[in-house]
Amino acid sequence: MSKREHDHSTSNAISSALSSNNKSKKTKYADEGEFSAKSGDEWGVNRDNGTGTSSSPSAPVEKTKANFGLSGALAKDEVTGAVKNGIVLKYNPPPERVKPTAKWRLYIFKGEELLSTLHLGRDDYYLFGREEKVADIHVEHPSASSQHSCLQFRSVPYSGTKEKFRGKMICKPYIIDLESTNGTWLNGEKIDGGRYYELKKGDVIRFGESKREYVMMLDK
Repeated sequence: MSKREHDHSTSNAISSALSSNNKSKKTKYADEGEFSAKSGDEWGVNRDNGTGTSSSPSAPVEKTKANFGLSGALAKDEVTGAVKNGIVLKYNPPPERVKPTAKWRLYIFKGEELLSTLHLGRDDYYLFGREEKVADIHVEHPSASSQHSCLQFRSVPYSGTKEKFRGKMICKPYIIDLESTNGTWLNGEKIDGGRYYELKKGDVIRFGESKREYVMMLDK
C-alpha cells in the first residue's frame, strides 16, 4: 500500500480537541455471511519506523512467539465460534492479543466537529458495526455492516532501529476489515478485507460511506 497522509484540516481540529479532557464510556455492536482472512501477507502493512509509538519496552514478554498465520476467521457456529448476546461473532482475536499500556485514543469527527473521544485501554480489541448487541463501537450509518471492522492490539517483535527496543515485544494497534459490504478506509484508501493494517498516530479511519472520521491519537 502506498504512503498515506491524513487531511490537514482534520489535524487542526484534532489539535484543538487535545486541549480538552473529554471523557467517554465504551458503547456497546454483524454482517451475515462468511469472513476469512486472505492468504499471503495476513499482517498487512508493517509501518514501524522506530518512533516508539507503541507501548514501553517494559511490557510483559510472552514466551510464545507471535503467530503470523491466518487470524480473524469466521466463527461458523455456536459450537466452534464465540457467541455474544446470542449472536455468532465473525471475529476471533489472535493469540498475540494484548491490552495496550500506552494511552491510545480515538477522536470521532464529523467535519471539524468533535463528536466523541474514546479511550482505548480497557480491552485488547474493539469491534465496529451496526449491531448494537455485539459492537463495542456502534457505527450507525446504513452503509456499515453489522460487524464491520475490528481494531486489535497485538504483541509483536520490535523491528525499528532503536537499540533499547531490540529483542523486545511491543504492543501495536491494527485495523482489520471483516469483509464488510462497503469497506473500511484508512487515510482515504480502501483496505483489503481480512488483513491487518498497522495504525499510527494521526491515522484516519472511515467505515463504508459514512463521513465520520475516527482519528487515532497517542497521549504522551
